[in-house]
Amino acid sequence: MEIDAGADRRRHKRYRVREGTLAFLGPIPGTIKDISRGGMSIKYVVFEKRPAQILKLDIFFPEENFFLPDIPACIISDIDCPAKAPFSAVRVRRLGIKFGELSREQEVSLQYYLQYHAIVEV
Repeated sequence: MEIDAGADRRRHKRYRVREGTLAFLGPIPGTIKDISRGGMSIKYVVFEKRPAQILKLDIFFPEENFFLPDIPACIISDIDCPAKAPFSAVRVRRLGIKFGELSREQEVSLQYYLQYHAIVEV
């Protein structure tokens, strides 16, 4: 019997985000692919630096002027994403991020974002 390791171990519902929602891992920008109350996945282009294992990140959705700064987080997965073009020199990776302990204000802001700016449950 084959078991999907990611299917049942998540504690929180996952949501897709609207296009243009960004995460800043320090100086490294990324595009948020999906998000939950417990974490998110991000795609980013690899230049010289890669994000630290334990970090603080910011979520920014410019269309609605939404900004949620200084979220404590840690990277739980970091995988290569296949290039869409066969000879692309651009390296893209996908990070699995787990949020650390959020302040009450951060929890409220994140819940607001999920309720009003997330697209649909994954």
